[in-house]
This record gives sequence, C-alpha cells and structure tokens, in this order.
Amino acid sequence: MRAARALRTSGLSDGDSTTYQARAEGHIYFYLEREDGGDPVPMRVDQVAVDLYRSRDGRTRQIVRGLRRQELLPVKDFRYYVDRLTAVQNGFGNRISIGQGYDVRGVPHPLGSDGGTLYRYRIVDSVRVTVRNMPTPIRVYEVEVRPRREDVPAFVGSVFLEATTGALVRMVFSFTPASYVDRRNDRVHVRLEHILWEERWWLPYRQVVEVRREMPEFDLPVRTVIRATLQVIDYDFEPDLPPGFFSGPPIVLARYDAADSSEFREGLMDRMAEEGLSPVSLAGIEAEARRIAREQVVSGLPRTRLYADGSSSLLRANRAEGVYTGLGVSFAPRPAVRLTAMAGYGFASRKPSATVRGRWTVDDAAAATTVELFGLQLRDVGPRPGASGALNTLSTLLRNLDYTDPYFATGGRAALDYRVSDDGARIRVTSAWEDFSGLSDPWSGGLGATDRSRPLRPVEEGVFMSAGGGFTYSWGSLPTWGAEVALNTTAGRWHGRGNATVTARVDVDIATRDLGRRGSLAMEAGLARGTLPHQLSFFLGGRGTLPGHPYRAYGGRRFLLAGGEASFTVLPTWLTARLLGGAGAVGDTPSALADDWAASSTSGWRGYAGAGLAALHDILRIDGVWGLPGGVFELVFSVDPRLSPFL
Repeated sequence: MRAARALRTSGLSDGDSTTYQARAEGHIYFYLEREDGGDPVPMRVDQVAVDLYRSRDGRTRQIVRGLRRQELLPVKDFRYYVDRLTAVQNGFGNRISIGQGYDVRGVPHPLGSDGGTLYRYRIVDSVRVTVRNMPTPIRVYEVEVRPRREDVPAFVGSVFLEATTGALVRMVFSFTPASYVDRRNDRVHVRLEHILWEERWWLPYRQVVEVRREMPEFDLPVRTVIRATLQVIDYDFEPDLPPGFFSGPPIVLARYDAADSSEFREGLMDRMAEEGLSPVSLAGIEAEARRIAREQVVSGLPRTRLYADGSSSLLRANRAEGVYTGLGVSFAPRPAVRLTAMAGYGFASRKPSATVRGRWTVDDAAAATTVELFGLQLRDVGPRPGASGALNTLSTLLRNLDYTDPYFATGGRAALDYRVSDDGARIRVTSAWEDFSGLSDPWSGGLGATDRSRPLRPVEEGVFMSAGGGFTYSWGSLPTWGAEVALNTTAGRWHGRGNATVTARVDVDIATRDLGRRGSLAMEAGLARGTLPHQLSFFLGGRGTLPGHPYRAYGGRRFLLAGGEASFTVLPTWLTARLLGGAGAVGDTPSALADDWAASSTSGWRGYAGAGLAALHDILRIDGVWGLPGGVFELVFSVDPRLSPFL
C-alpha cells in the first residue's frame, strides 16, 4: 500500500510523461428495483459520448459530444449530476465525492496521504493477468480495505494493485453510512477498472456508479436505482492538440439531442442487459456488493422506518373486510437481518389482522431465510388475480364489484430462497401451518348498484399443513427478449388426508430495440390431487384469465391457460395499439365444489380475442375483448402488470 501510495503521488500510474486522447461511451439507467426479486422496471435511459484528454503534467479535460435519452415511464424531468456523465481519470483524488458531493462527500481515499491512519488493509486474493507481448504474466493483489472507525465518512471495499509496482488496476467499493449526504441514499456502489496500455500505463477502461435510494421515512417494497456506466473505447497517445487546449473548462457538456446518431457507436437500448438491467445481472451485482461489504453497515437509511407491503396494505376495500386500513414498521439491526411488522383493521368485518416477518440473508446474498407469523391475513383464490389491489379497491368502492374471492389465514410460514448461480437459476423451499377461515356476510357499501355484488363463496375452514419447493430459471437480453420458466410443487394435509399440487409456468417477452413493438406469451398449467379445500382449487373466467367469460365461473383440480399480447407504438409516450388473445381449460371439478361454489369445468377450450389502447408509456390500458366461443364482449381497464406488485 505504501508503494501504491508513492506511485499515485508521483503520477506514474496515470500516464505521466504522456498526453492522451480517448473516446468513451456510456449509459445511465434510472429504474425501479423490486424487493421480491422480480423484473426491474426501467423508467428512463440516457446515453452519453465523451472525449477524454490528459496532459503530460496531469491536467484533464472532458468534452461531452453526444447526449440523448428516452423515457420509458412518466418521470419528472431532471438533469443528472455531471459525474454521472463523465469518467474518473485518476482513480479519484485524495477525497472521494459522488454526485458532485450531494451523494457522498469528502471520503478519504485508501491510497491517499492519510489512508494509512484511517484504514486497515489485508490481502485476500491474487490473480495472474496475461498481457499480449509481455513475456510474463502480471500478478495483481486484491487488498481488502476496512475503516478503523465506522462512524466517520470512509471507504469500504477492495483495491486491486499490480504486485510489483502498486499500480491501481481496479477498485470496487461502497461507503460507511456517515459518508452519505443525501438522506435518501441506501447504498452507493462504485466499480472502476483500468487496462494496461503500451505495457506501461494502467488507464481507465470501465466504470460503474450505482446509487440506490429509498424514502428515509417509509420502507416500501421498491427502490429507485441510478446506474451510470462508461467504457473507454480507444486511446490515442501524443495527439496533436491546439496550444492552450488544457486552459479551457475541465468539462464541456452538450445539449440533450444536440448531436446526431453518428456520435454514438451503440444504440440507446443496446446494453440494458449487459449493464445490469436484467434480473440475472442484478443478482450478480448485489452478490458482489455484499461480498465487499461483508458484515459492515453500509446503508445510509435509518434502521427503523414505517413500513408497507404496498399501497393496498395501507388502504383497501373488499367484500370481506369492507374498508381496511393498516400500517407497519421495519427494523434492520444488521445488513443481513430485516424485521417487519404490519397491522390493520377491517371496519366491516370488525377484525384486526397482523403479520410479523423476519428475513436473514447469508452467503453473499445467495441464500435468504424468511420466517413469517400472520393472523387473519387476507387471501384470494388462484391461479391469477383479477385486478391489482388498487384497481380492485376502486371497483369495490365505485361499482360494488369485488374481483376477489377472499378468505383469511392465521398461522406461520418459513421459506428458504437460494440462488443456484448468477445465470438466473433459483430454488425455493417452503413449509407452512395455516388455519383458514371466512365470513358469511359480505360488505356492499360501495356506490354502485348492489345487484353487481358477487356473493361470498363459502370457505372451507380448518388447518392446512404443507411443504413445498420450486425452481425458477430466467434468461434473456433486455430489452429485446427475455424468458422465465418455473416449476412449483406442494404436498399438504387437510382434515387428516393428504394432497399434492404441481404448477408450471413459462413467460416469454420480445421487443424491438427501440421498444416500439413488443410481444409476450405466457403459459401456465396446474394439477392437484387428493383432498383439498375449495379455495385451493384453480379458477378461470373473466378478467385476469379468460376475459369475455363469466368471472371465475369455471373451477377444478387441473387447468391450462395460455395468452399472448402484441403492442405497437402509435404516438411515443402517449398512445400504443394493442392486440391480445388466449385460451384456457379447467377440469376435474369435484361435485362439492360445483355445488358450494357454483363452479363447473369448461367442457373443452374457452378463448378470447381483442384489441385495445394504452397511454402514458403503456401504464393505463383499456381493451375490448370477445369471449370465444359463446362469450360476450367485455371492456377491461388495467394497468401495466409490472406495477401491480406495488399496488
């Protein structure tokens, strides 16, 4: 470390005695990251092309030649901090700042003059790097850097140094909570990579700066992420620059969309998957960040916050509870441990509900154990919801039409989630003890006609014990295509008799690179055997499964459902045309289910076809659908399914 510090002070590691010009290109992604591990939701993509310059005496300039963006969801217009668009040419100065000092400010550099008194260093790994035209490989040490005090602004991570000279090859790091200036910052991750040029100089090659933010007052199941990437494409040594070139402003910015497309070597959407906007690569990024931080507290958020699972856990309305309100609290005593508690009250049912959940993440975020205790937790039948929680609340209040078949569960559940590999394979093992109950008197206090109210279906009450497992594999290259397959099995016991359920799902999404045309295909199947309560059967019909047919009129112990959609942009941002269609079947309907729930088999295939329009980046959707055969025409209002988990 002393050798690296001395080399850094002399400037030899950053190209001393030479002048260079380099070309760099990068992307900035602004997206929502879901807590449940589902697909990230891109909101905005920016692209930047920048020229880098360095003089013999260490002066630098950067000229942004091109800057363009595309909004994928409605977001407030804002400008990124300058360092999101430019390169770090000297491995940062003696004090590290991120976001022009508004994210992180004044953090001592581990290779700075006072680093030796502030940090502890430990060699944790070494690798040999083979370089073309060099007779022997280069040995690189990974040096773990830990602050001596965690209550001050400090660096937490690793530096990778050439063993013989101490030249900086790579830096991967985060910060202590005291480093964060913006109260919204959960974590800031930085990765800088250098590459050897002319067999002598380690110069910038690739950088990633990722800023994760949440509400400091409220813990919600979603966070915003800004991920700025930049890659240096080429170097030109001893370029012919005009006299006084380095006397100009150190950074010159172009206006958005001022440059033509020739300024960019790649498309605006070309690197979304490679740069971390697919679920597969996000898992790898999170694992690396946790490995670097170990057990250090690196989040800048308060340990205790108000909490909600989603908007519907704060306020909802349905036939079983009437109007329900709730609120919770979360507590994170350590980075790997998170405790949440949620309680609420249904004013029509006059019953409280509560959920307490603990989550423990281990093994570099590859495994997570969740234990949950719940009382009168609201449930709905499957395989798919008829509407998001917020839309169902509006329909219940304004139309007296509730799209749930609600019942309650009291008990406990334990789950182990394990990421088999960083390429998208995950397994899940669960066990549960649940006491099911229902209500006989539905609430119908909405504004619509009471004859629209669906009767409460009689819930079979009793204790259901189960154990199960599942496997999920995701792959793809956002935004052009992506796919996911899942298989889940459950074995249970109900009223002294056994049962088993198997479900399988396949989802495929394709799109053009500009997202102007998109398509999706989803297929799902399920099979149940043994003695099951009615509410764990499969139900099809109406919105969510087979629009244009009576809502959840078909039920049984086996089902198959397939559906597809295609969309075409008519007016960017404002209007999209949609086509949709699908078919499904359900059978093996027990006589008790037919009598108690008025459900029948489909007696063959039931299908649907329709067309519609979407507005505001496809968020708001209205589709006209015909049920085939023997169905009716139905208007279906919905929102983008990617946003449903938050509603």
